[in-house]
Amino acid sequence: MKQMFRLFKFLFLALFVITILLAGGAWIYLDRRLPMIDGTLKTAKVSGKTQIIRDQWGVPHILADKGIDAYFALGFTQAQDRLFQMELQRRLAKGELAEILGPKVLDVDKKFRSLLLKHRSREYLAQADRINPDALKFLDAFLDGVNYFIATEPLPVEFTLMGFSPRPFTRLDSVSTLGYVAYSFADGIKRDSLYTILEPYLTREDLDLIFPDYTKYNRVTVMEPQGVPEQASSPANGNTDLKHALASVAAPGRFKDFFTSYQAVLDKAAQISPPFTGSNSWVLAPSKSASGHALLANDPHIGIANPGVWYEAHLKYPGYENYGYHLPLLPFPMLAHNKTKAWAITMFENDDLDLYAETFHPQDPGRVKFKGKWVRIQTIEETIGVKGGKNVSLTIRVTPHGPVISDFLKGYTGNPVAVSWVYHKLDNPMIDVVFDMGRADNMADFRTAVSRLAAPGLNISYADHEGNIGWWAAGRLPIRPAHVSGKKIHDGSSGRDEYSGYLPFDRNPQMENPENGMIITANNLSTMVPIEPIGILTGYFRPSDRAARIYELLSRKEKWDMEGLKTVQTDSRLFSGPMMSQAILRVLAPEKEKFTDLQAQAFNALRAWDGFMETGTTGGSVFQFTTYHIIKEALEPHIGPDNLKSYLNQVDHWSFLKGFLNSGLTIKGKNPAVSPRSAQTLILDGFKAAVAELSARHGSDPAKWTWGSIHTVEFEHPIGKKKPLNLLFNVGPFPSPAEFTSVNKLKSKTGNHDYRVASLPSTRRLIDCNDPRNSWSILPTGNSGNFRSPFYDNQARMFITGQYRKILFEENDFKTGKARVLTLVPE
Repeated sequence: MKQMFRLFKFLFLALFVITILLAGGAWIYLDRRLPMIDGTLKTAKVSGKTQIIRDQWGVPHILADKGIDAYFALGFTQAQDRLFQMELQRRLAKGELAEILGPKVLDVDKKFRSLLLKHRSREYLAQADRINPDALKFLDAFLDGVNYFIATEPLPVEFTLMGFSPRPFTRLDSVSTLGYVAYSFADGIKRDSLYTILEPYLTREDLDLIFPDYTKYNRVTVMEPQGVPEQASSPANGNTDLKHALASVAAPGRFKDFFTSYQAVLDKAAQISPPFTGSNSWVLAPSKSASGHALLANDPHIGIANPGVWYEAHLKYPGYENYGYHLPLLPFPMLAHNKTKAWAITMFENDDLDLYAETFHPQDPGRVKFKGKWVRIQTIEETIGVKGGKNVSLTIRVTPHGPVISDFLKGYTGNPVAVSWVYHKLDNPMIDVVFDMGRADNMADFRTAVSRLAAPGLNISYADHEGNIGWWAAGRLPIRPAHVSGKKIHDGSSGRDEYSGYLPFDRNPQMENPENGMIITANNLSTMVPIEPIGILTGYFRPSDRAARIYELLSRKEKWDMEGLKTVQTDSRLFSGPMMSQAILRVLAPEKEKFTDLQAQAFNALRAWDGFMETGTTGGSVFQFTTYHIIKEALEPHIGPDNLKSYLNQVDHWSFLKGFLNSGLTIKGKNPAVSPRSAQTLILDGFKAAVAELSARHGSDPAKWTWGSIHTVEFEHPIGKKKPLNLLFNVGPFPSPAEFTSVNKLKSKTGNHDYRVASLPSTRRLIDCNDPRNSWSILPTGNSGNFRSPFYDNQARMFITGQYRKILFEENDFKTGKARVLTLVPE
């Protein structure tokens, strides 16, 4: 018996040692695949000594004597840290994911092929003589750096796990990625069909309630940050009034499956490369800062990604310096600063895309009715490679409006839907725009650079060392007929719903050095002043709560410093939350004596809530669940659970909720079997349902209903979506503060009702051009995409708790003992 026990003990110890050795060997193998970030690398690709100095946060500072060497180093460095992310992004934009992921993503490839991102990029590059030659030269040097890494260095472990190697990167990959950026800003493709789909279920008055005119409940604009009294504005041409737009499309029931089918593909694509979802920025004039310098703040909101969307890098060579935030695959920063200027972007939210229901000839599928006549269409033939299967052919029909984007949707039998998008229609020199922004010497040059952008629509904010501040709503605005609503699918056959032209840039909303010394953008409406011939701008503007809260906070002090601005940027208060909770409490108070003990405790928590969504609040949790269930009680009986989920994942629901709690107007619907209920009943039933769900999901002790235990964030790597690889690649989960309309917008998808953060600030930046050492930033996880790198997740806990790191801009700061230095020298 003792011998048997010794044998088992020996075998157990041997197995344990073997496991340790294997695990240790695996870690050694993975560590050997980490990129070389110290030492000297000889290469014929550089003409002179070029240094890549990674600071303590993993940010590369590239010092070179020539621009072409600096951009080669940037490409090499981005590939070291982000190659797998770059590979997925180019394949997504070009519709080539099925080559590595198989038939499960074939619909995603068909979608992006149908959007013609690669096709449009190829057309743009074919006119290379119209692109700044220096921009192309530096783009090529950057791509040389990427491809040099692929040819000479160990590939990230993700390529081993997936069993393929990347082919060389090209100009087409980079420009197609910019096309994906433009697509991710185009909310119309996601939202224009929902109004049309809900028409069979709801009356015209109902639709006006759930898709209210934006200006009805959102009175704070970029150009009128103090707010505009309701009587001071009115629609100029009527295109904000949905009641007059019903003639824009026929037979809305035919589009029933379009939204859900297309949304499923959108969601799948977002798992690979997240879309932009909003942003905040503000610039303060010297009169508003304690230092007497112009200050800039920016936090672009993007869907969760790991690694994050931005690659932080600092380039310096004679005649050029920028500390920038780069989209992988692009050598020129979208956001940046140096010693003379800084700039920021948020989503303009203009409507630059429309959907058209097309009528094809019943006997000749090569013709479509346009302006009352049968005209020829264009067809584009594509071949999609599929891992483990045969190649798939795709025919893309292109009408006078644009490509048909519904042909690939399985099970969709309604009218073919084509997309008319400014990105397809107008010259759009995106490479030149971002290149010229980085090289502008003054505000006038910068304005000229941004004026050339056609799509996507961007709010671009600016500050410089001379004390100037500015903002331009960049992007071309279509001029639509007065009766056309941008929220519906239009009739493509009659010609009544066509654009008559585009507004010139100099008539776009913009400000330079305003008297009040501040410019705030938060995806809200630019101005309440009509712009002829468009009138009040229409688009997909976010509720003005964030902008109103920023203005409220910034108005409390005459002079601001960076420490104060950090508290503004991480503020979690829901601007309309207290007003909305008071409206709910007024209905609940008369019923309080009838409440159960648990309901009474929830009522008291809501009554004590101050509007802040910090991780420890319980009143905020009661508010979130109650408002969800109020909308559910009001809408689900009429439109069903699937349409409710789709609607709640659109921003309109917040304005509807504010209006409902203010007016008490309820949804009537078209189904006579649904009994009408008063607003008071809906609110009371919603509250009771909220308490019941909180109790079922989080226990019967309200003290445990803290927001941080409900609202969490996990940074999922594409490989980490498969267990147990999540344990290696994912970061988190963490308790998360804030929500949809907080300045610090860590947003879940309301319709999903899982309170998992789906989008958040992709970086937080606070910049002082006159004093670069007094500039601050943070990334959600880290700057490297290599999970064994010390720079993979070293900022995650700081980010989620609202901390910042100082930007290391001067050589004396980033050349410290903790710096990692790789020197490239000519062979």
